[in-house]
Amino acid sequence: MEKPLHVFLLILVLYVLQSTSATKFSSSRESLAHDDECSMLFQFKEHISINHSASSDPHAYPKFASWKLNRSDCCLWDGVECSGKSSGHVIGLDLSSSFLYGPIKSNNSLFNLIHLRTLNLADNDFQFSQIPSGIGRLLHLANLNLSYSLFRGQIPNEITQLTQLVSLDLTGNPLKLQALSFKNLVQNITDTLRELILSGVNIDSEVPHILTNTSSITSLVLRDCGLRGEFPTGIFHLPMLQHLDMRGNHDLSGYLPKFHSKSQLKDLILAETNFHGMLPTSIGNLMHLNQLDVSGCNFSGPLPGSISNLTQLTLLKLDHNRFWGRIPSLVSLSKLSYLILSSNEFDGRNLSAWLGKLPNLLYLDLKLNNLSCEIPSSIGNQTQLRQLYLNNNNMVGEIPSSLANLTHLTDLILGFNDFTGRIPSLESLSNLNVLYLSLNNFDRWKLPDWLGKLNKLTYLQLVAVNLYGEIPSSIFNLTQVEDLLLSSNQIEGRVPPFPSTMTKLTSLILQKNQLKGPIPRSFLNLHNLEEIVLNDNNMNTTVEVDIFLGLRNLKILTRGGNRITLSVMTNITSDKLPKFEILRLESCNLKVFPDFLRFQDQLQEVYLDDNKIDGLIPKWIGNISKETLQTLSFSKNSLIGFEQHWPVLPWVGLRLLDLSHNMLHGSIPVPSSTTMNYVVSNNKLSGKIPPSICDLHSLQLLDLSFNNISGSIPPCLEKLNSSLLVLNLRGNKLQGTIPNAFSNGSKLLMINLSENQLEGKIPRSLENCASLQILDLGNNRMEDMFPFWLGALSDLQVLILRFNKFHGALKIPSKTKFTFSKLRIIDLSFNSFSGDLPHQYFKDWSAMKETEENAAYMQANVNIFGEKYFWLGNYSYSMNMTNKGVKTEYEKILNIFIAVDLSSNKFQGEIPEAIKALSNLQLLNLSNNELSGTIPSSMGNLTNLESLDLSSNKLSGKIPQALVQLNFLAFINVSFNKLTGPIPQGGQFNTFLNMSYMGNSALCGDPLSKDCGDPKASERPTISSAEATWSDFPSGFDWVFIVTGVASGLVIGVLFGGHLTIGCYKWFLKRFRK
Repeated sequence: MEKPLHVFLLILVLYVLQSTSATKFSSSRESLAHDDECSMLFQFKEHISINHSASSDPHAYPKFASWKLNRSDCCLWDGVECSGKSSGHVIGLDLSSSFLYGPIKSNNSLFNLIHLRTLNLADNDFQFSQIPSGIGRLLHLANLNLSYSLFRGQIPNEITQLTQLVSLDLTGNPLKLQALSFKNLVQNITDTLRELILSGVNIDSEVPHILTNTSSITSLVLRDCGLRGEFPTGIFHLPMLQHLDMRGNHDLSGYLPKFHSKSQLKDLILAETNFHGMLPTSIGNLMHLNQLDVSGCNFSGPLPGSISNLTQLTLLKLDHNRFWGRIPSLVSLSKLSYLILSSNEFDGRNLSAWLGKLPNLLYLDLKLNNLSCEIPSSIGNQTQLRQLYLNNNNMVGEIPSSLANLTHLTDLILGFNDFTGRIPSLESLSNLNVLYLSLNNFDRWKLPDWLGKLNKLTYLQLVAVNLYGEIPSSIFNLTQVEDLLLSSNQIEGRVPPFPSTMTKLTSLILQKNQLKGPIPRSFLNLHNLEEIVLNDNNMNTTVEVDIFLGLRNLKILTRGGNRITLSVMTNITSDKLPKFEILRLESCNLKVFPDFLRFQDQLQEVYLDDNKIDGLIPKWIGNISKETLQTLSFSKNSLIGFEQHWPVLPWVGLRLLDLSHNMLHGSIPVPSSTTMNYVVSNNKLSGKIPPSICDLHSLQLLDLSFNNISGSIPPCLEKLNSSLLVLNLRGNKLQGTIPNAFSNGSKLLMINLSENQLEGKIPRSLENCASLQILDLGNNRMEDMFPFWLGALSDLQVLILRFNKFHGALKIPSKTKFTFSKLRIIDLSFNSFSGDLPHQYFKDWSAMKETEENAAYMQANVNIFGEKYFWLGNYSYSMNMTNKGVKTEYEKILNIFIAVDLSSNKFQGEIPEAIKALSNLQLLNLSNNELSGTIPSSMGNLTNLESLDLSSNKLSGKIPQALVQLNFLAFINVSFNKLTGPIPQGGQFNTFLNMSYMGNSALCGDPLSKDCGDPKASERPTISSAEATWSDFPSGFDWVFIVTGVASGLVIGVLFGGHLTIGCYKWFLKRFRK
């Protein structure tokens, strides 16, 4: 038995020895592989730089600091993860926020770590290099995060081949992904994908439908990717989806489907896309929803009441849509912290039902709706509220005193409403940073002392809130205030001496008050001031400019409209001067250009209007702010030209140039091609319109009116077809025809070519000006038929063809719709139109029958918006017209003014009954025609009529008694007709004088001396027909009065020239109607 036992023991020993040897050999092989991976990691460290500005995370630190080769196992290095025991393979590498800097090459040793499953290089700076294609060698990679690491360019196709990816985050890099690569990427990882986060990557494609098959996905975040087309609704129904964020894909459209109760959605963010439709009632099934953000979309309709089922909501953001109606009760949303419903059409009917019952609400924004209600006093129960925005809502009533309970409030914005009464004390709001109560209708109030106790205020805006009295010294306690806006009130007294403790003040806006006296030199203590706006006060004093020039940070200074005299220093050097951006020194009694302008190289806007500067614009003006100047306005001075002639004015980025109301001589100055608004009216410019004007490719306003410009209108103006809004060439010496240069797509709103010497016909291409509102071709030599086809312009409101050679009948061709539906003012006087009055037009001019509820001046919006600049302005339409017997210049035209002037033509026949349809007519002039028949009594229906002139016709019969009911009638002239019988008495007729009725021998009654009961009584002596001949042409003295009459009205001519003959009067009419 011993021998078998010995054999067994020997075999056992040999086995153990063999096993031990095999184990040692295997361990040696694993150790070698592990050491290689550590070496590769260390090589990666050696080939990349560290820059402490490369990461933005405040907790960032260089994880490489712990990496020491041969001193420790790399599995223990910071950011390194190994499989199994410490000596296993490197499967994870997290170097996020590690200050890594510089590009990574594709042959980097990092990509030899073939066992990596997680790679996180987020929040570093790889210097806008491309993602290295070597990443495709990491075939086992499941989690890849390269977010915010400054990679750029095309995402390599190798990434789309990583078929085991579970999570991919490339957010915040200027990367591009081709549409096909995007589809392949999703297709290759459909079964494994859980997180796809590509925000900011330019994909520029439709959302691939294959995404609807990613049944394991929990997060789909594709913000600002340039996605377009229709969003697949199946994505909303993915069973595991929790976070869906498509914000900022403006061309991505879609709608919300019916949601199921099993949905796991926690975040639904579709903001700033083109999603539309209504919020479905089924949205109440999203019971896990924390955030709902559909702001800036095209949703509409009322909010479903089921929104109250979303009890887990912390953020509800529905702003900038077209939702309307009442806001349903939100009482059940007890976790809601942020509620933003601004810029919709909600009303306030249900506000008191839930406001005050949201215990965790921090942020409430309901601005820019139509709440039209009072602020519920229950708002005082929202004691956690930090920010409250209720501005622009037509809210009424008094501000509730319970607002004082909101002691955590930092922003209180209640401006642009109709609040009344007294403002309650807000002294308890000690955390308030922003207080904005502007444009309300409060009772007159003075700045209260409690305001000075809100010592954390940084922004205070109380514009147009009925303030009066002086600025109290308590305001000086606001030592943290940066912006102080108190404009458009009745604040009086002197501008106070602001103390040096208010050194954080950057903007001081006190315009449009009643402040007076000098500017205190204590302004020099406010060394951080960037903006001073003091225009339109009563500061009738001399102001030393050095007060402002001593403020080194000053960028904006406006002092206009104060009757001040600005004392300008000379021999100023550029040292320590502020660099102005906006300078407004209108009405400052300046006689020369301020010398300090020489050194300004950052000006964006400069206004020196309405001063007393004369002579030439100096040469050095052309050197100021050549690159930055966008607005230059020197109007209402006595300037005669430029000292230096430039083929093109030197400011390369100019947007607005206004040199109007000066005495500029010579040719038209040409601004840079960027100019949008160009006004040089009311000067003495001569020569032709330069063709280079047509190269101002952004021009929207061109006003060359009232100069001595000759030649023809350049046909090249057609090049401005897509930009020009206003063309005003009135009051020049232009000749020739109007070019047929108005093409499709024209944006013109106003064309005024009146008071020139233009001939020919109206160009038919004007029918392409679909937006045209006013067309004035008056006082020219044009010869044409009535342009009935202009009636197709649906926005045309003013048509003036007076003093031309138009002829023919005013008829609407059959089977046309040229109705002039919006026409409000038409002046065809002093032409040769003939035939009957246009009764069909009287029926079709529908705008003359409608009441305009909101009176406003007719004007063109000529705003200018740039990347860093905007200018808001309107160009008012103007015209001249005979009203109440007087030639009147309308510098502005009200949209409620309705006028028809067909006088001094050759119209015949009767006044049609259809004229009664023009129910809102204010001015009607049919004088100096050949009308016959009676005055229709139905004209008594024209109850808004203020001026009626039917003189110098062949009208007969009585003046209708119905005209007495025209309560607004201030002027009537029925002289030189064949009217008979008594003049109506009562109402406005008791105010009219004899001259209204002269030349009607059979009229009687007041104000004539002829009594209707005494046939022998005579009226004012009349002139025989023998006297009314051409031989009675007036002497030179009489002609002066006739011209005076043209300038200031026929009435004056009659009053001052009592000895004028009827023949002279008729000669004048015949002479100037040709």
